Amino acid sequence: MNNNSKVEFIDTSKDVINEMKNLSKQALKAGGKVITSILRQDIAVRTGGLKKSITAWAKIDKETGQPVLEVGYRSKAQMLKRGVKFFVNPCWFEFGTKPHTIMTKSFKENGKSNYELSDHQNKYGVIVQHPGMQRKNLLRNTVFNNIAEIQKAEEEHLKRLADVVIKTSGSISLNEEEEEID
Repeated sequence: MNNNSKVEFIDTSKDVINEMKNLSKQALKAGGKVITSILRQDIAVRTGGLKKSITAWAKIDKETGQPVLEVGYRSKAQMLKRGVKFFVNPCWFEFGTKPHTIMTKSFKENGKSNYELSDHQNKYGVIVQHPGMQRKNLLRNTVFNNIAEIQKAEEEHLKRLADVVIKTSGSISLNEEEEEID
């Protein structure tokens, strides 16, 4: 054995973990893009608001450190930022609603209507009985039915994990904030 050899251990485990998080997050983004495009194709367009509200978020869970992909709908505030004024809660479409009564605020509080009467002296829009709506499970069914396409998109990015060589002098910055995928 040669006495001139020197072995030096350099701890790069934090850099490796960060790079793994980064690559897994990129893989989730690719899967999110695939599923959101499939979802948007499957939705019937009436006003376009529901289609615009579909999104996916790729993030790293701060408690477990695991990458997470969430597929869902944007909130009313997020839709207003995008310029969509008329927001209908997509959860009604996804989970359905029970039959219920809808009435104006003035009728509920005062028992009176501030609407004008029509030609036939009928009141419109004071109180209506909503028949309810069946659940569609659009997100769940689409994700489960297209899991192979999502995995394929993610695999292309995750293959790079085997090819990653981290140099000890390099540093990797990872933004662990939630990122919305469009």
